[in-house]
Amino acid sequence: MIARNIKRGFTLIEILIVVVILGVLAALVVPSVTSALGDAQTEAADARGSQILTMITRYNQFLPGGGTAIGTANGAIAAADLTKLVTAGYCTTSDIENQLDANNAATWTFAAGKVIPTP
Repeated sequence: MIARNIKRGFTLIEILIVVVILGVLAALVVPSVTSALGDAQTEAADARGSQILTMITRYNQFLPGGGTAIGTANGAIAAADLTKLVTAGYCTTSDIENQLDANNAATWTFAAGKVIPTP
């Protein structure tokens, strides 16, 4: 009996099939991951808006040093009003930054009883 020294390995076709399968799986997963990241940013911005509304309510209840109340009418919130929250110690500057658009810094709007980031 003659013993053969045969090297076993993957053929080029087998490797290509695995690469194609991995490519298809990546094409299915990547869009859902990027969508989830966008949804997470939106949810975080909504939560931050709720926190800012709570801070404004608390500031208005306990007006420090005879200051003026922060208005809660529908429309844009003035940056000077948000600065009052920082000055009074309710939050830091980074707490009032717009999470959805870093270029708009501290731009928030009252709408339907909520504070939402201004895009």
